[in-house]
Amino acid sequence: MNYPKDFINKVIQGDCLEVMKQMPDKCVDLVLTDPPYQEGWERIFPELKRIIKDNGQILWFTQPVELYDLPEKPKQVLVWEEPISPKPIYKKYREFLDFIAWYAYGDYTFNKIMWNMMNSRFADEVIRSARIHKWEKPITLMQKLFLIHSNTGDIIFDPFLGSGTTAVAAKQLGRKFIG
Repeated sequence: MNYPKDFINKVIQGDCLEVMKQMPDKCVDLVLTDPPYQEGWERIFPELKRIIKDNGQILWFTQPVELYDLPEKPKQVLVWEEPISPKPIYKKYREFLDFIAWYAYGDYTFNKIMWNMMNSRFADEVIRSARIHKWEKPITLMQKLFLIHSNTGDIIFDPFLGSGTTAVAAKQLGRKFIG
């Protein structure tokens, strides 16, 4: 593979760490990802920091219990309030929240799109009949995050592409993606 020609606007199958090792330093504007539960802060975060631009950002979906394991203090923790939780219950309260650890570096992008959307809580819904898998995030949530944290033409990277909503939202909004 040849970066960037073989990476931009492509879905790459493979181990995300191996793919990131092929990417040059400081080549991505925004990382937005929802990794598998308890997947690799300690393994993946250093590579993400290497490929993120000096003014880039990382938005990492995480479970409440994982907040204690963050590799560094985020700028802020955002909340996505799930209308229906697919998370199993094992003698505890059902979790209807996903947290988004927001890391921002340098003179990062922060577009104030609509004041009523400019809070740290999102309540977008996935239409259940349209879901590809049960952990899918709503495309409207991804679009809002892209409109706030990136600009047209920016490169968005999602090392755990899942159902592809990151790529779809990026393409719809004129961003480039690597999945």
